This record gives sequence, C-alpha cells and structure tokens, in this order.
Amino acid sequence: MLISLAPPILTLHLKRFQQAGFNLRKVNKHIKFPEVIDLAPFCAIKCKNVAEGNKRVLYSLYGVVEHSGTMRSGHYTAYAKMRTLKNHLSDLYFHNNFFKFLLTALETESAGQWFHISDTHVQPVAVSKVLNSQAYLLFYERLL
Repeated sequence: MLISLAPPILTLHLKRFQQAGFNLRKVNKHIKFPEVIDLAPFCAIKCKNVAEGNKRVLYSLYGVVEHSGTMRSGHYTAYAKMRTLKNHLSDLYFHNNFFKFLLTALETESAGQWFHISDTHVQPVAVSKVLNSQAYLLFYERLL
C-alpha cells in the first residue's frame, strides 16, 4: 500500500506492547526515530500533492508523546519543539506592530528549542533527550 496524498501532519503511533500468552506486556526498549523523515519511498508515483520531479517528501519532527510506567498504570508526558508562525498567520492575529515585534522577538529567541512538558512543569531540553525518549506517538510536519 502506498501513500497517494502526503498529509500536512504525519502522526505515527508506535506499538509499545507485546502479547505474552494471555497477557500484554509493555515494550520498554528504545525505538530509534529520526528528526527528519523522507516519505518519498512510501508515496505512489503520482502522489497528488507532490510536485512532479520532486524526489523527496520531507517531514520534520515537532512532537513526541512518551509513557512511563506499566500497562496498568503510568504517566504520559510530551516533548514539543517551538516553531515559528508563518508571517501571514501573525498578520492575521496581530494588526498592531508592537505585538508583531514582540512575537517575532520571542519566536527568534526560542525557535527550534525543545521542551519537556508534564502535568506540573515545562522545561527546555536538548534534542538528544527527545531522540532517546521511549516514544509512543510521533508528530511530524511536512517541509515544503
């Protein structure tokens, strides 16, 4: 089966359990995943929203959900990458130049920074921590 329409957002759900007899057991080992993924090998020849001659269909990781604990109990946390708004989007929301300036300054300062998010805290983390997490869900956005 091949992809006939490359989505703007790609969500991958990783199977983190295995059946052992009549029981389910959580898989705790690390599953390697990339920061940038190319879906071109999985796309149909005439993928509807890919320019003809385009050899790559790239996606960039921007979010990861991780589960700690067991199959019966645990806690979900997330990693999220700070991204910049497209200029036309900020124009829609901020007609005042001061707010545009402030937004641009904040985005420039933290663009590309990863954060670990839990119930009670948000803290900056290195991308290496994200890539070494026990991912459960991966969120990628298409690069145009």
